[in-house]
Amino acid sequence: MDRMENDWKERLKDFVVPEIGVDVVDVERMRFALERTPRIRQRLFTEAEIAYCEKYRFADRHFAGRWAAKEAVTKALGCGLIQWNGVEVFRKPRNAPTVRLMGKIAAFAEAVGVREEELGISITHSELSAVAVCIIRRGDRPKAG
Repeated sequence: MDRMENDWKERLKDFVVPEIGVDVVDVERMRFALERTPRIRQRLFTEAEIAYCEKYRFADRHFAGRWAAKEAVTKALGCGLIQWNGVEVFRKPRNAPTVRLMGKIAAFAEAVGVREEELGISITHSELSAVAVCIIRRGDRPKAG
């Protein structure tokens, strides 16, 4: 085990995973960011997320919802947004949205004992705001710590 891995484990020794996260995003602020900095799409979202959102008339609402979900996931994990594109929100036809973890966020989730399939999200949006909630469903599994 290398020094960095030891430091990581030591910092997480007494860490308690919050297991719930919520976020609200103002649709107008998202619209402004997307118009002012068009390349922000590629920094914040995966190609699949961009394609999903842009197929809708009011794409900014869908981008805001996806961003709120990413924030809610990182809050539920307790890591904060340590990587802008480390959470991908996707949706299979006729199913609720779900997430895929990548990079630093996936490594953090593994370190605290949370599996991707344990993350449940819900997203809603209006013309004004988007809200997302994430819960971690662990069942009878022991918690990290």
